[in-house]
Amino acid sequence: MASASSPVPLAGGNHAKSLVLNDAGAKLKSWNQTASLCSPNPGYIANGAVTTDASGDVKLTTTGQHGSCVGLLSPGAYSSGVIEARVDFPALPGKPGTIANWTGLWLSGKTWPNDGELDAVEVEPVDATNAVTWHSGTQSAPFVATTSPYFANRLPIKAPNLKPGWHTVDIVYAKGYFAIYYDGKLFTSYTNSHVTGHPLNIYVTMTNTPDNSWVKSRIGAPPINSASTPSTLALRYLRIWSYR
Repeated sequence: MASASSPVPLAGGNHAKSLVLNDAGAKLKSWNQTASLCSPNPGYIANGAVTTDASGDVKLTTTGQHGSCVGLLSPGAYSSGVIEARVDFPALPGKPGTIANWTGLWLSGKTWPNDGELDAVEVEPVDATNAVTWHSGTQSAPFVATTSPYFANRLPIKAPNLKPGWHTVDIVYAKGYFAIYYDGKLFTSYTNSHVTGHPLNIYVTMTNTPDNSWVKSRIGAPPINSASTPSTLALRYLRIWSYR
């Protein structure tokens, strides 16, 4: 049984060895924040706030302005491991069953897409549905495998998708394999040589989707899940175990 000093992941524990990171509260707030994550993206405005509340949860809040962006970036990169986050996903005002904004928990390397990107949670603005996606390949020959219907290489969906509220997300990542679990249930997995095993940083981000032609060209339609009011995502902890 897990103890407070030595927790085990809710899911993917058969791949977990030793706990190497257990960040919450002030430790998470000390991660690299909004400005360096949001500013490079056209149409994004790095004006979101990162705060902590009385319970120690880290809060990521957008302003409601088109393009308002907020995020955290892990100081370390990981070529394998089991990653677990406890996250409170905000609801879109007036739509209690829809997660607000372009909200994500994801991994990415220094050179994109060559090193790889694993979107464990990506609430897509075009349809307000969360998807899991793997990106790799090169700029001239990108590779994508996803639960989203907008690409040919489809990953199987094996459990209920996310809704607003508190959820535990577990990510198993290693060369040739990944698996994503929501609340202890396997949502999807993938065994393929395209999964690089390169060192990837962890991102927690949320953007009030810019309402412009650049976004429409990228996602195929106008965004439907951002509102003109502030939204707040909460992060209770993020833990990482080495890969067994």
